[in-house]
Amino acid sequence: MSYIPKFFHQSTKIKYEKNREKTPDFSAWPKEWKTIYFKEYPRLERVLLPKPERLDFSIGEAIKLRRSEREFNGEPVSLKNLSQLLFYSAGIIEKKEGDWHKSRRAYPSSGARFPLEIYLLNLKVSPGLNAGTYHYNVKEHSLEKLFNDDKLREKIYPRIIWQEMAQKAPVILAILAVFDRNMMKYQDRGYRYILFEAGHLGQNVYLMAKALGLKCCGLGGFDDDKLHELLDVDIEEEAVLYALAVGN
Repeated sequence: MSYIPKFFHQSTKIKYEKNREKTPDFSAWPKEWKTIYFKEYPRLERVLLPKPERLDFSIGEAIKLRRSEREFNGEPVSLKNLSQLLFYSAGIIEKKEGDWHKSRRAYPSSGARFPLEIYLLNLKVSPGLNAGTYHYNVKEHSLEKLFNDDKLREKIYPRIIWQEMAQKAPVILAILAVFDRNMMKYQDRGYRYILFEAGHLGQNVYLMAKALGLKCCGLGGFDDDKLHELLDVDIEEEAVLYALAVGN
C-alpha cells in the first residue's frame, strides 16, 4: 500500500469509548449538525423534470442484470428517463412534517449530512434538453442550466475524460462532494463517510439504469481540475469524486 492512503486510513481510525452515550442527545447537537444544506442556483433557468412514475421492475432482476456497459448507440436519453434515473437514485423520497431538514433520500448518508451534489453533462440534444451542463436541484427535482454548449463532447473527450465511451455516451453524471457538510461533524473521518455515500449513490444509478433499459458504466479516468473548471465550482469547497456514463 502506498504511503498516502495508508497514512490517511491510520489517521482516521476511531476507538470504542466505554462512557460514550449509547443514545445520543439530539437536542444538544449544534444547529449545523441538524441542518441539511442544499445547493441551488436561484438565478439560472430550470428545466422541470417530469413527475417520477412508479417502477415496475424488481430489485432482484436489476441486481442480477447489472453490469458495466461501455458501448452506446449515441441516442439521447429522454427527459422521462432522466427524471426516473435521478429521482430513484438520488431524489428526496420523504419529507417529514414538510421540513426539508427532516427529509430522506434514496441512498443512506452518515448523520443525514448529504454532502453530495450531482451535475449532468448532456452530450446529445434531446426533446426538452439542450446539450450542456446542468446541476440537479434535488429540492425541486429539476435541472438548473449552467451552460448551453453544442460542442461539449469535443471539450470533454479526450481532454477531460479519455475513456472511449465518452465519444458516444449521451449523458455523464458527475458526483461531487461539499466536504464541510460532513467534516463539521465528523472531522477527518467524515471523508471516509463521503466515499461510502458516493458508492451508495453510484450503485443506485447502475440499478436504475438497468431498470430503465439503459446502459451505465462508472468512470474513474478524468482530469479533476479540468472537470472542476468546466463545472465552474470552487475546489476549496467542492470536488468531484466519481462519474458515470449513461445511455442507450
